[in-house]
Amino acid sequence: MMNLHTLFNPNKVAVIGATNDETKVGYALMKNILAGSAREVYPITLSETHVLGHVAYTSVKMVPGEIDLAVIAVRADIVSTILKECAEKGITNTIVISAGFKEAGEAGVRLEQEMADIATQHNITLLGPNCLGIMNAHADWNASFAVGKPAVGGIAFLSQSGALGTALLDWANKEGVGFSKFVSLGNEASLTELEFLEYLIDDEDTKAILLYIEKVTDGPRFLELARRVTQKKPLVVLRAGRSVRGSAAVASHTGSLAPSDKVFGAALAQVGAIPVDSLRTLFSLSKLFELGFNTKNLQRIAIVTNGGGPSVNTADLIGMSDSLTLVTFSDETEESLRGVLPPMAAVGNPIDVIGDAGPNRYKDVLDILSDLPQIEVIIVLVTPQMMTDPAGIAEVLISQHTKKPIIPVFMGGDTVEAGIRVLKQAGMVCFNSPTDAVESLDALARHSGKAPEPVPSTPRLSPHLTMLPLAEMQRILSESNLQLEGVFVENKESVFDALTRLGAGPYAMKAISSALVHKSDLQAVKLHLANAEALLHAWDDIETYVRNHTEGAVIDGMLIQPMVKGVECIVGMKRDPVFGPTIVFGLGGIFVEILKDSSIRIAPVTEEDAFKQISEIKGIPLLTGARGNIPVDIHALARVITSLSQLALAHQEIEEIDFNPVFATSTGTHIVDARIMVK
Repeated sequence: MMNLHTLFNPNKVAVIGATNDETKVGYALMKNILAGSAREVYPITLSETHVLGHVAYTSVKMVPGEIDLAVIAVRADIVSTILKECAEKGITNTIVISAGFKEAGEAGVRLEQEMADIATQHNITLLGPNCLGIMNAHADWNASFAVGKPAVGGIAFLSQSGALGTALLDWANKEGVGFSKFVSLGNEASLTELEFLEYLIDDEDTKAILLYIEKVTDGPRFLELARRVTQKKPLVVLRAGRSVRGSAAVASHTGSLAPSDKVFGAALAQVGAIPVDSLRTLFSLSKLFELGFNTKNLQRIAIVTNGGGPSVNTADLIGMSDSLTLVTFSDETEESLRGVLPPMAAVGNPIDVIGDAGPNRYKDVLDILSDLPQIEVIIVLVTPQMMTDPAGIAEVLISQHTKKPIIPVFMGGDTVEAGIRVLKQAGMVCFNSPTDAVESLDALARHSGKAPEPVPSTPRLSPHLTMLPLAEMQRILSESNLQLEGVFVENKESVFDALTRLGAGPYAMKAISSALVHKSDLQAVKLHLANAEALLHAWDDIETYVRNHTEGAVIDGMLIQPMVKGVECIVGMKRDPVFGPTIVFGLGGIFVEILKDSSIRIAPVTEEDAFKQISEIKGIPLLTGARGNIPVDIHALARVITSLSQLALAHQEIEEIDFNPVFATSTGTHIVDARIMVK
C-alpha cells in the first residue's frame, strides 16, 4: 500500500500555478490552504513576486529545503515538465488539479500517459489529474478549490466527480454533517479508489466511507478491499452509469466504461457494502452516520410523534420494509406510558403524545422507551403546533440520544428552525421528512452484518476452442465434482449398451454438436422415449431435422439420459470484464429468459453466499415445498453453485458456463444440459 499519510498531513507545500487572480484555481488553492492550520506554503509562479502575502518562486527547485507535497494547477501540456522538476527537487507526493487529459480526447490521453510514466519512473505518488483536490478536516487541511471546508466528523468521502463532491460538502455544511477526509479522485492516472479505500480501513478518524464511483479500476481488488472495509465500518457506494445513457455519460466524463449495473449491485451486496441509487439516499445515510449509527442492531423501531398523520406515514414506510419492524409494546409498557400521557394520547406504537406536547412530555416518554432492550432505534417526529417548543424538544433529544439511538425528524419550515439550530449546535443532525429517515435506515439494515470470508482460487488451464466438446467438458466438470447426466453414444449400435448402463426408462436424447447451443429450438432434443426402438426413431428424426435446418452442422453423437423429475433451475457463469466470474442462479429450462427470475454473485461464492443467492429468487417457494410439494435438497443445489464458482476461477479461459436445466430434487441435483464457452 502506498503511504498516503503525507497527502493528508503535509507540513511544507508548494502550490505550482499560484496566483493573486481571484478568478483562477491557483488563487482558490492558495486561499484554502492558508486558511487551515499553520504550514509552510510556497507559491510557484512566473508572473508574480508575492501571492497572498507569501514570497513566490519561479520554480519549485528554487524553494529552500525539502518539500512534502506539490499541488499543481497549470496547463495540461506543461504538467510533465513540472513533474520532472518535482522529481529533481526530491518531491514524491503530488496532486494534479489540472484538466485537459484523457477526458479531453486522444491528445489528452497521450499527455496523461506521459505524466503517469514520469510519476512511476520517479516513485511519485500522484492524485489526479482533473480533480478538485483533497481535504483532512481533522488536520485542518484543505488542498482543494472547493468553497468552504467541512466540519470535523467521522465520514470519509471518495468521489470520481469533483462537482458532486462540492455539492455534498456544501449540503453537509448546511445540515451539520461532519467529515474526516474528502478525496476528489479525478482521472486516477496513478492513485485510484483502491489505495484510498485501503488507507481508510485503519484510519481511526473515519467511522464510515462514502464512495461515488463511475468506473472500477480493478474489480477483484475492489471487492477484496470493500470486504475488508465492511469488516470494520460501513461503506456506501453510489454508482454511476447504471443506464445506457448514464454509461455513455461516464465514458464522456472520464474516458472510462462503467461496469454492468446488475453485476455491480450484486458484487457490492455480496461484500457487505451498501449500494444506493440516488444522491438523496447518500445524503440521508450521511446523517445516520453523523448520529453515530453503524450497521448492526438498528432494525426494531419505536415512533414518538405529536401528530397522527406523519406517524401513520412513518409506520407505513416501516411496514413496507423487509428489514425494519415496529416494536409491539407489552401491557406493562403501555400502562407506564398512560401514566405520563393525557387520556386521549395513543400508547401503542406509534406513540402520539398529541399536539400540545411540550419538552417534558417527550422526555417522560423517552425515559420509558430508553429502558426497553427490544427497542433499537427511536424515531421522534416533531410537527409545528401553536404549543410546540422545537428548541426545548431538541434539548431533550440531545440528552436522551446518549441512552438510546434517536432519529430526530423536524417537519416544517421556519417554525421548527429553532429546534434544528439547537440540534446542529450540539452536533446532532436532523431529518426533514420521515421518508428520508426510514429509507436510509432501511438501506443500512438491509446490508447489516459482515461479509463472509472469501474462499481461495486455483490455477488456470490453457486456452481451448470456442465451445468445448462433450468429452473435454465432462473432464473439466469432474475436476470440480460436477457431473452431466447420461451416456454419450457415437452411433446407433451403441444405444443398447447405453440402456444397459442407464437402467429402465423413459429417456431423453440430445444431439451433441458444437453447432448446436439451444438444442430445443432446433428440435435436437427428444423426450419421454420409452425404449430402444423409440430412441432409434428419435435418432433418425433429429439427424434429418438438423441436416435440413442447420447448414454445416455435424452431429458427433447423442447423449442419452434418464428422464428426471424435479424443479428446473439454471446455474450459469459469465465472465464480467470488471469483476471476473459472475455466477447466476434462477428458475431454469425455457423459463429463464421469460421470467428473468435470477440472482447474481461474484466468484468466489461461499456456501453461505450460495444459500443467500438461492433464497433471493422470487420462485424460492417452488424449492422449499410450496403447496404440499416435497422441498428440494438446498444443500446440494448450493454445492453446484460453489463448485461452479471454483471451476470458473480455476479456468480463466472459460468465458461462459450454462447448466440449464439443473433438476433439483429432494435427494440431490441432476445437471441434464450444459455448455462451456472458452476463449
